[in-house]
Amino acid sequence: MGKKKSGNGFLSVIFSIVKIVLFVFLLANFCWNGKPLWKNLFSSDGKTFEKSGEFIKKEAEKVQKLASDAVDDTKKAADKAVKETKKVADDTRKKAEEAKDAIKEKANQASDITEEDEKELKKLIEENIKK
Repeated sequence: MGKKKSGNGFLSVIFSIVKIVLFVFLLANFCWNGKPLWKNLFSSDGKTFEKSGEFIKKEAEKVQKLASDAVDDTKKAADKAVKETKKVADDTRKKAEEAKDAIKEKANQASDITEEDEKELKKLIEENIKK
């Protein structure tokens, strides 16, 4: 019986590879909805960029809204703190004035010096200075 030539085996492998490549090429160029099949199976770069752009835009709008809400909340808190501080300062000022008035009243009550007594004191002080 005869020996098989090794060249036929090599040629059949190459022929099989060529058939597979040709099949893939034809399959890739098969049109579906006016586009090659591979463009329908895998989204094109343009669509991907459009979708990612829309997603990024939506997320950016959400972040912007959150940031503006945070700024508004911060302004409200700052305004509230300013109002509370002014209120405390006004209360403290009123209490200080009340304390000042109370001290004046007690000093006046404690001294109870009339105008006549004050004049006599001045005379005594002047006499003692002359001595």
